[in-house]
Amino acid sequence: MLVCLTRLLDNQRELRLPFLLEIPMSVMIFQAGGDTKIWGRKLKTKTVDPDDVAVHLANGWYKHPDDVPDYPLVGDQIGSVGGGETSPVDMGEVSDGYHTFNELYAHRVRLFSSLMHAYAELSWWSRKHSDGEEWDGWIIAGITTPEGEITYHLPVEEIEFLPEGTELEFGKEWDGHEANDVLGRLLSLRPAIAEPEPEEKQRKKPGRKPKAAADEPDNEG
Repeated sequence: MLVCLTRLLDNQRELRLPFLLEIPMSVMIFQAGGDTKIWGRKLKTKTVDPDDVAVHLANGWYKHPDDVPDYPLVGDQIGSVGGGETSPVDMGEVSDGYHTFNELYAHRVRLFSSLMHAYAELSWWSRKHSDGEEWDGWIIAGITTPEGEITYHLPVEEIEFLPEGTELEFGKEWDGHEANDVLGRLLSLRPAIAEPEPEEKQRKKPGRKPKAAADEPDNEG
């Protein structure tokens, strides 16, 4: 009886094993910055096919939680295939799928120089900061809004697109504004929209009263 049962189990293993070998096993990979808590750390996780692992490793994913750095690599280095050596990367050419950093920065420069034309009487630029410091290849430009200055460093190549008569010998002193301050100050450039005055009710002009029947002359006879 025991021999028969053993043979039956062996036959089942022989039947099932080929099917198990055909099923691809997914691989879990890891990256910094997620919400999944793993071994006391919060990581991003993803399961991928074994054939896709190398591609993901080349884009900042890792095969083991211990290999994940505390922060994603940024700047001039990024992990190579397999998470081994690093190679230099031009971050200006990094894209979000639509634009590179270089393209977005060029757009910002041109948008600001165009805004300076729209508010030329409030705009200024200088080759020197307020303390006389100069940055090779750069100028300081700004717009004096009702809520304070907004300033940017622009490449010298943008000078030809700036409004005429707005150059200063020295730039205006920085008032400590930060990125969020600029967003609010930009809104202050919008023209004030006066609230409409309440409509007055039109009074009916008094008309002539109809004559009474008794007042009408008697034309009979």
